[in-house]
Amino acid sequence: MKHVDVVIIGSSLAGAACVRELCRRGIEAVAFERDSFPREKVCGGFLSPGAVDLLGELDVLNSVRDAGAVEVRSAHVRFGDLDESFELPRPGLGISRKALDAVLANHSGVQHGSVHDVRRKGAAFSVQLEGESISARVVVDAAGKLSRFTERRAVDQFGIQFYEPEACSDVLDFWFFRDGYGGAVTVECGRSNACFLVYKDALPRYLNKPGCRVTGPVAYDQRVSEFLAIGDAAGMIDPFCGEGMRHALDTGILAARAVAEGLGGGASYDAMRGRYERERAERWKGKRRIGSVARRALRYPRVAAAGFTWKPEWFLRRLWE
Repeated sequence: MKHVDVVIIGSSLAGAACVRELCRRGIEAVAFERDSFPREKVCGGFLSPGAVDLLGELDVLNSVRDAGAVEVRSAHVRFGDLDESFELPRPGLGISRKALDAVLANHSGVQHGSVHDVRRKGAAFSVQLEGESISARVVVDAAGKLSRFTERRAVDQFGIQFYEPEACSDVLDFWFFRDGYGGAVTVECGRSNACFLVYKDALPRYLNKPGCRVTGPVAYDQRVSEFLAIGDAAGMIDPFCGEGMRHALDTGILAARAVAEGLGGGASYDAMRGRYERERAERWKGKRRIGSVARRALRYPRVAAAGFTWKPEWFLRRLWE
């Protein structure tokens, strides 16, 4: 049986960031991805300034720009009678997940393969792929919002994504409406990536766009996992925070650092997982709390609109800091 230090289930944004950071630190790691890149994925396409910083840490920022990423310098937010535009504190980037994932997954640690089963055996894991078993000291779940390996609490919201032929210049356009919220941003090839989160009962009204893709139901909260869950497997960050891709990159890097230092210091698997979960909770608990409160308020548009009288610019600055 082949042995590696770390197996990562999935090599989209979080998984690719994790395997890159582990390999950079000298850890033998492999990320198995069942899909073939490049491939489309439901995503807002916006990299916040913090996410751009993390791409720099992973040494892929220039490659992402070369793939056609577009600088986003301002935002336009609409909510009922509120209609505001403002400059971003620092530029973000607009890029489709098809292009972004292809860049991040272009790494020797990423392999094509589907993980069918994982079983813990003492201090190691047995990872079953099609026709092959691998032994690993650590397993990381980066299989996304539909992961079979981490239990989450689903809600009745679904993501919808499609492309528009016109660009949005350098603006992140975002609005709240009766059935949900979402927006559009310019991505590569002079087009716009439009993505919305709508409630299940409204879903049929939004499926008439050519090339429309749907995913869900989404889950914001993780319940139980025996593994280090990263990215959407650990629970989504609300799209209106503009931090979804930063969350994926950040949790992937956090997990890699906890594992690399734990393996180097002889820590147990449970100690490594515990450290990662504490650090992830500390870094993201504030945004998760804001998201939870806002989600409940959005079910009552008049109440939410009344509470949204302060500047959206202030809100985004607080989130991104």
